[in-house]
Amino acid sequence: MTRRALLAAALLLSGCGYHLRGASVETSIPSAYVRGSEGVEVTDDLKRALRQSGVQILDTVADATVTIDLMQQTQSTRTLSYTDRATTAESQLELAIRFKVVGSAEKELLPERWARATRTYLVDTNNLVGSNQQQVLMDSELKSDVVQQIMRSVSAAGRQLQKPH
Repeated sequence: MTRRALLAAALLLSGCGYHLRGASVETSIPSAYVRGSEGVEVTDDLKRALRQSGVQILDTVADATVTIDLMQQTQSTRTLSYTDRATTAESQLELAIRFKVVGSAEKELLPERWARATRTYLVDTNNLVGSNQQQVLMDSELKSDVVQQIMRSVSAAGRQLQKPH
């Protein structure tokens, strides 16, 4: 495809409202403090996504509109099927993050909940390097999916803040 054709396709897709997966989520929260517990690997990814949505990330909880607590991460891999030689043919990866969103004066905007994502992939025993690269890609996609789920939750918390009391 020529560059012009690619540009035209991109313009058509953006014109019809299509967004790439991982596109930023709109939020009305002006500032946030993100507190990630030890072992939670998506803290920096979430901060980056919040910044891309126009949220100012603060270094202290004192002036933050909301505090996002990333409390726990669990990650697992399990075998879904085996080959006739009793080796893994298909695996499933799961990533789950337990989090909550708190407003000023420790007012709970969203109670503790889990953001979860899973991916299934085929294991090619003849190409273990390729299978390992596929697993690394899946890990990245899982993190992106979980961050987007948290972002949607933060956006919902922002709508709660705007309701008149």
